[in-house]
Amino acid sequence: MEKLKVGIVGFGYMGRMHAMCYESLKFYYNAVPDVCLYAVADSNLPDNLPVKFEKTYANWQELVTDEDVDIVDICAPNFLHKEILIAAIKAKKHIYCEKPLALDLESAREVMQVVHETGYNNTSRISFEYRFVPAILRAKTMLDEGVLGKLVQFNCKYYGSEFVDPNRPISWQSTKEKAGGGVLYAMGTHALDLIRNMVGEVDRVFALKSTHFKTRPVAGSNEMGNVELEDIINVQLDCNGVPGTLLLSQVAAGAGIDFTFEVYGEKGTLKFDQNKPNYISYFSNTDAKEPMGGYSGFKDIETTQKYGGNAVFPPPRVNISWSRYHIASIYDFIMASAYGRQTHPDLLDGYRVNELADAIYASADKEQIIQVKRETF
Repeated sequence: MEKLKVGIVGFGYMGRMHAMCYESLKFYYNAVPDVCLYAVADSNLPDNLPVKFEKTYANWQELVTDEDVDIVDICAPNFLHKEILIAAIKAKKHIYCEKPLALDLESAREVMQVVHETGYNNTSRISFEYRFVPAILRAKTMLDEGVLGKLVQFNCKYYGSEFVDPNRPISWQSTKEKAGGGVLYAMGTHALDLIRNMVGEVDRVFALKSTHFKTRPVAGSNEMGNVELEDIINVQLDCNGVPGTLLLSQVAAGAGIDFTFEVYGEKGTLKFDQNKPNYISYFSNTDAKEPMGGYSGFKDIETTQKYGGNAVFPPPRVNISWSRYHIASIYDFIMASAYGRQTHPDLLDGYRVNELADAIYASADKEQIIQVKRETF
């Protein structure tokens, strides 16, 4: 098998994370395909790069058209995704892209039209890394096995405190032109993908959104700039008759990654809490309740690093961490790329999340229930 050469577009926070994951694969897994960090493109690369790339580019166009690059990994800001994706699709590269797929639904649709028109069938991945938490993988298996019976309802909450400081300067993440969306894009896209994966497609939504800090300081001046995007949004969802809620905030004081997901069924319940990532909590409604409670109650199923298969490090008794989810996602993508397979979440999964986000914003703007329209390609 030939070496897979990775080109990373954008070497900020997530670019560094992805680079670390590629470099780590050989430590975490046996029988990893030969992968190398070949190129990087960024208009403001630091002098002391932590990785020795064979090529560095000041613009992404040169990287995407480099015939030696097999994988284009997109870590650029949201407003650049569409153009880079379209170029990478036309160049028939394997694609790993940070969420969201695109700045808005119109841009996402343009990407998918190019996929359809070119017959693109290389491996693609939108980075919804929470699918690769062992506890979530275990919960997904249990749901597929029907252990909860007919689903009754679900709840999802994702709170953070990134914007709780009113003195935090305004940035591209606060502008519609460059970010596309606020907390719904920054954090909610993860939750929407998880809802689709665990419960099913969303048919209807009703949303309320708000911006707590409507102005922020402009860096390097005494001026204040307007915050164009929401930092709080609450959504009611209907997944084929199963009602659910989604609560999002970036101004929740004290919250780090306060991400919880609950699914309730006629036969039991599953609960995931990012602050207890080594466990999936399971309640079985069929457990004996007598005498004196019998064996009834929530049970924590310990999942830690239990990926199985080629995963050999760290051992399965060691606690899991956020970076490990990213490593697992990139490993799954690399294996699929190396052997010519499709894998999920792919570009279409990313598009479905853009569809949902668009419906949620329409609902919040119109203050009414919106039917989610799912386009076929």
